[in-house]
Amino acid sequence: MTSTHHILDSIGHTPLVELRHVVPHGCARVLAKLESQNPTGSMKDRMALSVVSGAISRGKLEPGDTVIEYTGGSTGTSLAFVCGAMDYPITLVTSRFQPRKARSYASARREGRRASQ
Repeated sequence: MTSTHHILDSIGHTPLVELRHVVPHGCARVLAKLESQNPTGSMKDRMALSVVSGAISRGKLEPGDTVIEYTGGSTGTSLAFVCGAMDYPITLVTSRFQPRKARSYASARREGRRASQ
């Protein structure tokens, strides 16, 4: 098992798994990247790290600034994770018209429980 210096270093360094029974033998080699192995379990971690790092490098985000994002799901979770790891406050905004199922999942995540299907 490998270790990283900082939790953000683990984003995108997810394993590849060969899928041997998807195509006929000898036809092609099919690999799947296990994005669920990112810190929040989402491929959106890559995007969040890129957006925040890019804003910092362009001088659009400076120490003490707050990130504000309109979101209804995993983008907000990934941005909150990255901002927290980089010590940037974040405010997530969502609509009261967000679908009920999404609100149920968001509420369950906040409370540390599994949402009912």
